[in-house]
Amino acid sequence: MPLASCLLPLASCLLPLASCLLPLASCLLPFAFCLNSKMYLNQLRTAIYG
Repeated sequence: MPLASCLLPLASCLLPLASCLLPLASCLLPFAFCLNSKMYLNQLRTAIYG
């Protein structure tokens, strides 16, 4: 399969980048979740009280 032989070097190139971005994402995830829940609570509040 020529496509696989083309994608394999690309994957092996992107893998270190992903392993570098993963800790960053796991660091930002609680912050994003907190921000998202605050926005959700605001929407809920405006939906209830108008």
